[in-house]
Amino acid sequence: MSSRTSTSRTATTGRQRAGRITALSATAALGLAVTTMAAPAWAHDSLLSSTPEADAVLEQSPEEITLEFSGGGLTTGEAITNVIEVSDEGGENWEGETEIDGSTMSTELPEELPGGDYTVAYRVVYSDGHAEESSFDFEVVDTAPEPTPEASPPTEPSTETEAESESDAESETESAAPAEDDDVAEATTADSGQPDEPVAGDAASDTQQNPGLPVWAVVVGAVVVVGLLAAIVMAVLRGRKNPRA
Repeated sequence: MSSRTSTSRTATTGRQRAGRITALSATAALGLAVTTMAAPAWAHDSLLSSTPEADAVLEQSPEEITLEFSGGGLTTGEAITNVIEVSDEGGENWEGETEIDGSTMSTELPEELPGGDYTVAYRVVYSDGHAEESSFDFEVVDTAPEPTPEASPPTEPSTETEAESESDAESETESAAPAEDDDVAEATTADSGQPDEPVAGDAASDTQQNPGLPVWAVVVGAVVVVGLLAAIVMAVLRGRKNPRA
């Protein structure tokens, strides 16, 4: 009897344990199913991609800005705002009209963006009703080459310029020539007004006519001449008185 009782108790305990394990497994499976089904309702939609991408460096200006979001589509309506704004560093806006196509929002740029940094700011209302505002930046490289000053070729004097220079030089030479002739003529006139230099043979006459000699020199010269003449006369007379035998 005791052996049968212990065997019965062991079987009952095993069945209870198996039932508990089955119940726990079912509960876990049900919780996982509920969690899986509720996950889409708990997760919010978000931005999946953008053109251009955030922090992109572009060699050329984009033609439009395109944003693609998750979910079944954006919520639209008169009182709902879905908009894209594009501004530069100075705060100037460059976007065009915002267009919605399902879960995609885009705006065309009315003109080419010059080189610089730009900010894309957007506001959307997702299909689950919640709104989001965010932004990202991108850059457009200024590829316009700077104008380089061209070296101007050396200017060569033209034939007309050389001819004019030669004619001007000749005119200056001709105008200077008469002036030189006048100087020569004046010099000649001045020389002709001066007295000629005395000749060596006319020293006596120049001495008498020279008003620059002092009076006493003239008187002494005259006395000497008179004395010489008197001596000559005396000698002649004595010679006549005493003729030689």
